[in-house]
Amino acid sequence: MIYIFLAIIVGAVSLSIFKIIRKKKLPSNEFTPFDDITMGRTEEKE
Repeated sequence: MIYIFLAIIVGAVSLSIFKIIRKKKLPSNEFTPFDDITMGRTEEKE
């Protein structure tokens, strides 16, 4: 059972790394929902 669990985790990590390398770009983490909450932003663009 432990081997199946480890295989799933390794597979998920490998797939994520493969997608990042294929795009050659990391996802932008410039703004997060936490930043919006602390800055008092709403859905409206300013």
